[in-house]
Amino acid sequence: MRGLELEDSDGVPVARLPADVDAANAESIGEVIAASFSHDSPGVIADLTATRYLDSTGIDMLFRLGERMATRRQSLHLVVPEEAPVRRILEIVSMSDIVAIHPDVTSALGAVRGDGAPTPAS
Repeated sequence: MRGLELEDSDGVPVARLPADVDAANAESIGEVIAASFSHDSPGVIADLTATRYLDSTGIDMLFRLGERMATRRQSLHLVVPEEAPVRRILEIVSMSDIVAIHPDVTSALGAVRGDGAPTPAS
């Protein structure tokens, strides 16, 4: 998948999404992310720091991925800096009602690992 980067941070999958997430790539991004985690992982982080455009199919993909993970007793955590162009869109659609949104990867990792970091969507 062009523009999507996957890494493992001590057992926590981190997916760095591309600049544009839209009808052309949202479904395949969701499939790649879903395939990147095992049942042993407590959660997955989707880093939207570099994402500047997110259309309705991208938003839907994030909602579906969050719901899918919840059924497996896992969590999806989004990284979206306060100043990121897509932050306002995610606020409008109440994404934080479904998944936790963090300003950086460090705080998201802390929440996934349960080391006392607060989960914004609590």
